[in-house]
Amino acid sequence: MAIYEQQTGADQVQQEEHGASVRGAARWLVTSYAALAALLVAGIQLKGVTSITPEWRLAVALLAVLIALLATSTVIVSASRVLIAPALTWNDLVRRETKEMTRRPTTPAAILDETPPKQDPLLTELKWFTQIQPVQFTSPRDLREKLSAAREDLNSNPSDGLREQVLQYEQAAQACLQQANAWWSRQLYERLITLLKWSSTLIAVCILVFLWASRPPEEPAKVSKPFPVTVYLQGSKAAATAAKLDAACVGQVLSGWAVDGKINEPEVVTQPSGACPASRFTVTGELGVAVPVAAK
Repeated sequence: MAIYEQQTGADQVQQEEHGASVRGAARWLVTSYAALAALLVAGIQLKGVTSITPEWRLAVALLAVLIALLATSTVIVSASRVLIAPALTWNDLVRRETKEMTRRPTTPAAILDETPPKQDPLLTELKWFTQIQPVQFTSPRDLREKLSAAREDLNSNPSDGLREQVLQYEQAAQACLQQANAWWSRQLYERLITLLKWSSTLIAVCILVFLWASRPPEEPAKVSKPFPVTVYLQGSKAAATAAKLDAACVGQVLSGWAVDGKINEPEVVTQPSGACPASRFTVTGELGVAVPVAAK
């Protein structure tokens, strides 16, 4: 009976034996990652999202949260594949071997090609592993055929020698499966490590983007009560005309009071100075600057 057609000890590898240390390390990494992610997310106040303005900032903030959640869920799914013990069977090994054989060159031109076909890394590792086994075989397919033949010989001509041979082949098959599953656990672990690096960076960037979008630049303080200022009108005549100032005020230094508007661009009421009449206008950057002075 073929090895893949019955549930033997070789097909029922103890799940806790192979890759246990790998899964333990993965569990520790995922726990640390989850704690760090929870600490970072705790600082984000999602309840204030709807108050974000303008709308494009709200869209950016929501997109950053969505990407961070998708990255976190991807890590959880990948971690579950590492934490759950893999269970490669002989069917999997034979399927990989068959796929590798179909990639081998068959035409003269392909055989003469200097570029060798890419080898399956698992089968390459098993080839080295077979050299330390007490029975001789070259591949999973070869071991399967030898085990099947030994079982047929044992059924037709029972003997202690054949029983010992079948037992050795079965033990070699179990050892190969354990090696294959340990290899697969390492591959999943390495993929998880790479994913953790990229996802951690992505989540950190998303958090920074969210904080930036949810906290728009603060507007300058506004004038809460009148205070004395000295206004230096350094702008052009066109800027004065736009502010509805008399042309005689251009280049003047005026005294007055800031009564409204922003601190950096206040609305002022100035006293007359020479030909410049008393005026009320906003001191923009194009027009000049208003400097607060101590009240007398």
